[in-house]
Amino acid sequence: MSAPWQPGEEVFHPAYGRGRVIRLIRGGRYLLVLFEGRRVLSQVSAHELAGPSRPMLVPARAPKGCVPRRDSPPPPRISVEALLPRGVSGEHQAMQVLEALRVGVAPRHMVELYTVGREREMALVDADLDQVPGGGAARVFLGDYGAGKTHMLECIEERALRRNLLVARVTLDGGEVAASHPRRVYRALVQNLAYPDRIDRPGLEPLLEAACEKNLDRWLRRGSPRHHHYLSPALAYFRELRDPQKDRPLREPLLDWLEGHPTVSNTELDPALRQATGLRGQRLYALQDHRTLAHLYAYLLGGVSVLARDLGYAGLAVLFDEAEFYSLLSGQGREFANLLFGYYAAAALGPEKVAFDVHSAARGGHLIHRSFPPIFDPVQGIYCVFAMTEDPVGLQALQAILGEEHFTRLTPLDLAHFQELCRRVLELYRRTYPAFTAADQVERPMGEVVFQGVERGVFENPRQVLKFVVELLDYSRLCRDGIPEYVRELRGHLTA
Repeated sequence: MSAPWQPGEEVFHPAYGRGRVIRLIRGGRYLLVLFEGRRVLSQVSAHELAGPSRPMLVPARAPKGCVPRRDSPPPPRISVEALLPRGVSGEHQAMQVLEALRVGVAPRHMVELYTVGREREMALVDADLDQVPGGGAARVFLGDYGAGKTHMLECIEERALRRNLLVARVTLDGGEVAASHPRRVYRALVQNLAYPDRIDRPGLEPLLEAACEKNLDRWLRRGSPRHHHYLSPALAYFRELRDPQKDRPLREPLLDWLEGHPTVSNTELDPALRQATGLRGQRLYALQDHRTLAHLYAYLLGGVSVLARDLGYAGLAVLFDEAEFYSLLSGQGREFANLLFGYYAAAALGPEKVAFDVHSAARGGHLIHRSFPPIFDPVQGIYCVFAMTEDPVGLQALQAILGEEHFTRLTPLDLAHFQELCRRVLELYRRTYPAFTAADQVERPMGEVVFQGVERGVFENPRQVLKFVVELLDYSRLCRDGIPEYVRELRGHLTA
């Protein structure tokens, strides 16, 4: 079989024509290619391409994040029994976790169960979280496709919630939630805002309700250090709309405006709120979709974090997934993304700890918008985390903002890690199906089959591994006589 395509090679696509490979992703099964006549990179499957000396093919290549290593210490063994409550409640919870894994969903409350090989990374996260109360922290996690970056963010989310932080996580893409569109990124973040004590109620509404209950008057007084140009009028109106005699249906449009919903106009909402509440002296400013407004949305998130701290929370964790989509942006789009990354990093660490000048960096909008500071408070309590591949373009952008001490490469996983992962799922399975004894026959070969699948690129992330393990155990439980043949067949496919 031919070797995978390499960066710099000339290729031909039946629809896009001639181009040059810029980068391999997902273990070489997909590529970023710059085709003639195009200014933006295109993501294509390897089998769609041909070159001067080889036909179209699908390369088989192990993800960089999952390679055999023999020098690493064995992963620590975790007892599933210790993570589950005793009795019927534990059995019910074990069943819920298995059902989630069957459909490829990783349940947040059992994150320790399916986390292996991340002891070093989580120690760094704990150290970062220790810095949040006194100011803030920032971290960039690097790893190839399939190395577990998204899972790493899930671990950070669980750890941050346990530390009493609010968590806002967004998955960037090359279109609707691109890093070059700050309002769309902000909206995705606050709509997914998670609370340590209100897991089932995301968004800004629980925060505003808690603020009204605590009666934070200093947020409502003009001239107060806590007066925020967006949050303060929202709080004032929201408090009045809690009165059953007032126009409660306006609460939803108010929340939509504050969360950056594109269909809500401040010019229409403001007079309606004044009429319904009788309040004077409040003003709702526009939240526009202009790409030059990154400073404005950093100011908003800074206010959210400080308000959360005043309500007894420890701060705010802001998690960016798929930051490598930076490479798919146009040149001007990258400039706007640089502003977003720079302002958010400064919001977390403080302006003096980043190589990004928040005072001279571009600000858009009307004069009033440009006058709003990107940093709401000197101590905001924000933990900002970026997860991305080692794309040279996107990496250079973040390196121009953050120092080397903020960058961490994910530890590659080896056979022992996947065997431990399989053992944990097997222990969970035994808890759910205590009469199932055939698991002993597949316990050892299961880890080997999984690792071969990772090496061959069959599994692209730990979530797929977990789903496969549960499916294999289900087959073993329901078709016990076919286990040996089934395992042989799997190995045959993986080694072909």
